[in-house]
Amino acid sequence: MRSNLATASLQSKVLPTLSVIVAGTGNVGAEFLRLFQRQQQRLANQLHLDLAGVFNSRQALLAPALDCNDWQGALASGENYQQAELLAYLASLPSPKVLVDITPSQTFARQYPAFIAAGCHLISANKQGVTLPGEEYQAILAALKPQQLNWLSNTTVGAGIPVQRVLQELLQSGDQIRRISGVFSGTLSWLLCSYDGSKPFSEFVLEAQALGYTEPDPRDDLSGKDVQRKLLVLARELKLPLELTDIELMPLLPAGAERGSWQDFWAKRADLDAWLLAKYQQAVAEGKVLRYAACLSLQPECVKASVQLVAVASHDPLAALAPCDNMFVIESDWYQQNPLVLKGPGAGRAVTAGGLHADLAVLAQNVILSSQR
Repeated sequence: MRSNLATASLQSKVLPTLSVIVAGTGNVGAEFLRLFQRQQQRLANQLHLDLAGVFNSRQALLAPALDCNDWQGALASGENYQQAELLAYLASLPSPKVLVDITPSQTFARQYPAFIAAGCHLISANKQGVTLPGEEYQAILAALKPQQLNWLSNTTVGAGIPVQRVLQELLQSGDQIRRISGVFSGTLSWLLCSYDGSKPFSEFVLEAQALGYTEPDPRDDLSGKDVQRKLLVLARELKLPLELTDIELMPLLPAGAERGSWQDFWAKRADLDAWLLAKYQQAVAEGKVLRYAACLSLQPECVKASVQLVAVASHDPLAALAPCDNMFVIESDWYQQNPLVLKGPGAGRAVTAGGLHADLAVLAQNVILSSQR
């Protein structure tokens, strides 16, 4: 009799619902949605995970209980939308709800305060929000607090590598971070692990472009600005009041090469080839290898941050890097003599989508726990 009553009670229990709205339908967005049903099934006994919206810069599909297996066809026939319509729809959804930003847009990231005002938690793969000028970034954090909303952004650096989560756990446990260094770009990792002086560096760049490892204009990778932005994300994870301009940047490009068209640059590629060859030969003569590395050093009286080409000795953790991998070397009070090293694929739709689902799982558990109180 008791067993039957317990079963009836369990069946009658109303599970909490978390509405998920996805912004961005490129490769990572499509993979995130492909995995969505698996997440729904995994949480089915504890939480109803509802796909309540999918949109990109052109069209929107805004309705509860969307079919995550048929969103593409429905979105293709979807309508154009205005910002006011999107915000009104988000505000109309019952809480809890989360907006998953899988866009690369700074303009979109600047709308976070409006999404928060509509009651949305945030999950970001988009680095632009976390690296806005400090005043705007702090305003987003301040807007979250009164509504007890979360902003999870663990895929903004390292894709699926949980570097930010590890930093959070170390800090929460009482450790003090002293230095973070590493290689934060899969593209530049591949280029410098592959380059052996056997042919001009620019030919390796072309090969990486053909393999789909670079941005359409490879100078976007070679500029180092993406690595600079990722280092700022980690600095802000440590509550450091840094701006992008506080991070010293040495591009993997000759001075002035970022100006003009790709064709203009290509006509002058000999400058890049000669510069890299000289750096490579010097490194080989010293028994070292080249890496494009970021470094954040927390010294007693100051913080130093830099992104640059470096030559590292064979015993350095960065020397063991595999092509396309990212590596994060964390030195702290607990990890002084033997640093904590995280490494693995730092890009790719599968690992990034998986990292987003890891953030979603954390938020889902928070919702489940809140419903049980």
